[in-house]
Amino acid sequence: MLARSKPCVVLLSLTVLGLIAFASSASASPGAYRVVIVQADCEPPLTLRNQIAAMPEIAVIDEFKGCEGTPTAAFLEGYDMVVSQSDSEYENNSLYGDALANYVDSGGVVVQYAYDNWDGGEVSNGPTGRFASGGYEPFIPGPNPNELTTLGTFDTSSPLMQGVTKLEAEFNTDPTLAPGATLVAKWADGRDAIAYKGRVVSISAYTGDQNPGEPDEWSGDFGRLTVNAVHWLGRQTLTVTNSNPVGGTVSGPGLSCGTTCSAVFTFQSSVPLTAAANNGFAFAGYSGACGGASCTLTMDAPKAVSANFETFKLAKKVGRNKKRGTGVLKVTVGGAGTLLLKGKSVKRQTKTASAAGVIKLPLTAKAKARKALKNTGKAKIKFEISFTPNGGTAATQTKSVVLKRS
Repeated sequence: MLARSKPCVVLLSLTVLGLIAFASSASASPGAYRVVIVQADCEPPLTLRNQIAAMPEIAVIDEFKGCEGTPTAAFLEGYDMVVSQSDSEYENNSLYGDALANYVDSGGVVVQYAYDNWDGGEVSNGPTGRFASGGYEPFIPGPNPNELTTLGTFDTSSPLMQGVTKLEAEFNTDPTLAPGATLVAKWADGRDAIAYKGRVVSISAYTGDQNPGEPDEWSGDFGRLTVNAVHWLGRQTLTVTNSNPVGGTVSGPGLSCGTTCSAVFTFQSSVPLTAAANNGFAFAGYSGACGGASCTLTMDAPKAVSANFETFKLAKKVGRNKKRGTGVLKVTVGGAGTLLLKGKSVKRQTKTASAAGVIKLPLTAKAKARKALKNTGKAKIKFEISFTPNGGTAATQTKSVVLKRS
């Protein structure tokens, strides 16, 4: 069964096993996304393809003739987004559905147009297999009233709808929102128009081309809507800036900055970052998409984080007051923070640094070390000094000093 009937005219381009390859007319920046349209139709969706290709985020847009062949998951994984649209039956609905499910599992984005979400009566018009049985689809397929309608109410805050002001379609379906899906827009006649679930977006409009020489029976910002999906739900780049690579490293999945300071993650991945200061430095915290001493990001958009490491250096020589049997240790810090000196044989000291500079910490023996200093004139003290930059984490060094008293 077909969604609607029309004569079939074959348009040829560079075709290999059902793939029609086109280069995007856009200057590919900033996303440089690769898109493939998998369609089961006599008329290639040239108007929609041209809308998508004109977007500056698109690097490549290809077309796969799904009525003549079935793309594999490995093939689809060469693209950032699959646009799926049928006006007929796919060559193998079940195998295509399995491939789509595997593709989404690997991090890919799928945008479905009608008649993928038409129940087709006895024959399913859209992908089946694991894509349908596994609950990937935002819409449960419904009938196809094919009544001219326009964009009605929609969520203006949704990333899918940014820059989308007009949608109109004469051929469309009346699906039902699937469990766990989020409805984004309705048609003016009250039917569900756009929904998403995970990395799959479904639109209940048909955006294929009309017969040659006839005007298309849809119009509006469908290209912008489609590209919004991959920009929002697609693989997102995390960029880390290490302002002082000598001072330490920031690591995370696929990241070790100093060296590797950017990585790409699937939509909504949780990415923890760990900062490790080198000897002579302390971690002074994150800024940007994270703030403070710890950072775990949800990658629902491209994000950038900066990390800073500050100097924390102990002087080699210790000033001694032999008359009193005390000492003074100079500590150089690279920014504001708190110094703490402690140990079993030394009096605890705390000093606050308001800015980068040299802080003097007094060394005073206690307990057994104090008795040894009194009885023998000298005592070895071992102590620990930590520096916690404001908004950062503590770094610790240890040192031993012999105090003398004459």
